[in-house]
Amino acid sequence: MKLVVQQLVVRASAQRVFELFTDPVQFGRWMAEDALLDATPGGVVRWTHPHGDTVSGRYLELDPPRRIVFTYGWERADVGIPPGSTTVEIDIVGQLDGTTLVKLVHRGLEGRAADAHDGGWAHYLDRLRRRAEGQDVGADPWADRRVPSREAPDR
Repeated sequence: MKLVVQQLVVRASAQRVFELFTDPVQFGRWMAEDALLDATPGGVVRWTHPHGDTVSGRYLELDPPRRIVFTYGWERADVGIPPGSTTVEIDIVGQLDGTTLVKLVHRGLEGRAADAHDGGWAHYLDRLRRRAEGQDVGADPWADRRVPSREAPDR
């Protein structure tokens, strides 16, 4: 198993960043418009990307506005990452200068899946950063990018 680790600094408050991850309307403005986020321990985490692939899991831990932990997987069976089979940990640390450090760790991925998610999280966290900083993120250039099947050949 590989760890996917992404870290970035956002010019926004920790509360703002937390809301972008947990409020379905805010989440829809940078990640996926069709989101069900019941931000309570045991609550559902589910979003569908415009290309139709759906992520789902459950919240394991919420410590507003500092920490979010949820299980994660794809509902499409051929992806090979079943719902709830991996874990995403997000630490949100407000800094003295008014910025916020965001660290995301995705555990439980293997091989190509880890590499693909590393790129995916980098892409979407940059969209989160821009949204948190008041920028219009526009249409997602990855909107039509389907999640590859685990049986797909290496490229």
